[in-house]
Amino acid sequence: MAWEQQCRSSGLFETTLDLWPASASPDWLWCLGLPLLTEAARDQTQRHLIGLSALPGCGKTTLGHWLERAAQQLGLPLQVVSIDDFYFDAERLDQAMRGNPWGVPRALPGSHDLPLLCQTLSRWKRGEHVDLPQFDKSLRQGRGDRCGWRSCSAQILVLEGWFVGCQPLLPGESIEHGCEHLSPPIRPDELASREAVQEVLGTYRPIWALLDRLWQIKAQDIRSPQIWKQQQEDQMLREQGVALDNKSLLGFIRMILTAIPPQSFDRIDADVRVDVDPERRLRQLRIRRQSQDSSSSASRTG
Repeated sequence: MAWEQQCRSSGLFETTLDLWPASASPDWLWCLGLPLLTEAARDQTQRHLIGLSALPGCGKTTLGHWLERAAQQLGLPLQVVSIDDFYFDAERLDQAMRGNPWGVPRALPGSHDLPLLCQTLSRWKRGEHVDLPQFDKSLRQGRGDRCGWRSCSAQILVLEGWFVGCQPLLPGESIEHGCEHLSPPIRPDELASREAVQEVLGTYRPIWALLDRLWQIKAQDIRSPQIWKQQQEDQMLREQGVALDNKSLLGFIRMILTAIPPQSFDRIDADVRVDVDPERRLRQLRIRRQSQDSSSSASRTG
């Protein structure tokens, strides 16, 4: 209640409300948008890297755009970068994705330029001025390509992506665990690729180690991307005139459902976790206490 009053009395709420998308739920504003801005405003003397993990299509990109616009209006030194902006260039991306059973042109672990990502984030955390790559998913008939660079000298950087914070399975865990929700059942070639993805996920650990805080928007139903991704592509077609064709879209959704076991998303070590249902309604908020001897606290949203 004290925090809410502070948001209203300081002008944080009124100043940013007009920027909030009309179609977006107020729950997202009060449980994600304003708290992230509050965290950004708390300490601007040191650089902080915040991870934002969420499955494709749930709304994290829209949230990221709002955060940047709201931060600019409030004079907060915050920027948002997607892990997808660090995809390989077109030729190397095609090589990395060649032969995957889903036929996806990007998005799989292993499609990112990890040396560039690690070097950029490390230099930024040391206080250096860096440039961030940009990736346009509408180029090359929806396969995407790099499209330039933008300057970054922010004190707070939000790194968003669909598997940010995901870790490989624990030793001895079955790679087939969590396949019962799939229809049609998982194929042998998908299982083989899932095994390969497990090895690649381990190479992202140095990136996750750079995160100072990690926020997760967690789907209550792992099948939600089937709805969300279709809506996302429909919007890109309306706004940019280009989107994945139906075959590519179905392959992308199937990849999201099969490439990484569901338990990897359950075990993301998030400081803040918000559960969202297939309608993108927020259902539960969990905040990890900062003291080492306390367990996570939980509260229900309205």
